[in-house]
Amino acid sequence: MLFKSLLTFILAFPFISPAFPQSSLKFSDRLSCQLEAPKSSAQLGKLICRGLNPHWEYTLLLSQGKKHLRFFYKNLNPKLDYLLFAVPYYWHGKINYALKGENNSTLWEGSFYIKPFKGGVSKIEIKKNPNNDGKKNNLRKEISIQYSLIRRTLRKITFQRFYENRAIFPLEGKFRISSPFGVKRYVNGRFVGFHKGVDIAAPYGTPVRASLSGKIVLARKLILTGNTVIIDHGEGLMTLYAHLSKIFVKKGEFVRQGQIIGKVGSTGRSTGPHLHFGVYLRDIAVDPLQFFKFELKP
Repeated sequence: MLFKSLLTFILAFPFISPAFPQSSLKFSDRLSCQLEAPKSSAQLGKLICRGLNPHWEYTLLLSQGKKHLRFFYKNLNPKLDYLLFAVPYYWHGKINYALKGENNSTLWEGSFYIKPFKGGVSKIEIKKNPNNDGKKNNLRKEISIQYSLIRRTLRKITFQRFYENRAIFPLEGKFRISSPFGVKRYVNGRFVGFHKGVDIAAPYGTPVRASLSGKIVLARKLILTGNTVIIDHGEGLMTLYAHLSKIFVKKGEFVRQGQIIGKVGSTGRSTGPHLHFGVYLRDIAVDPLQFFKFELKP
């Protein structure tokens, strides 16, 4: 009798259902995305989406032939959110992308084309100290250790956003771009790599400001970059400030956008007072001058 009464009640009110979690179909059916692709390599792009599940983990897969990149996201806004990604400077042409949800299901996919990055050439001469010849091996070993430290730091991902809608320029007052992003660098005639930031010449002691809010994940003196600060802005987005004369922050400290973190200097391998400013997403270097024009979140 009780069972019959319960069955009659359920049939009379079909809109009542057990409290199961919402299915993937419900969210994927409501999902709508629009791609804002970078114009060239070494730039940021974003997938603008509505209808994301805030409880899911998402992966954006970029692929070009045998090359693959994965960007991970959590705690997204279901109404409207930006999924940031970056294209390395050595990628160009057609790139396929796919947004993956739970169980690696493809929710949105497509492709875009980007132009190859075109950078110039930078040649600098630094005086050698003959007294250091016997210390070269130890110096190279220490430089290698410090390089690995920077790479490990830039690859860390904090699944929390500290950053604002747009970044601000780290210097105020008198300055000039002395070496642009992406140039091939030669030191004393020897190729040393791709310039992963922008050099901004400014008077010695000019205050350096945090481009976005975030947590200090590195603040110390290094051999090549001198007094160096790296700020984690969340979701793999980081900025790097090098060759400072002074550092005013410590590792673990939280800083606000515009806060003074140090002063322009010429420490490390440097030919004069300037700020080396770098922008990275998941350890992929992107053009800082494009970064300042980019809307990071709704």
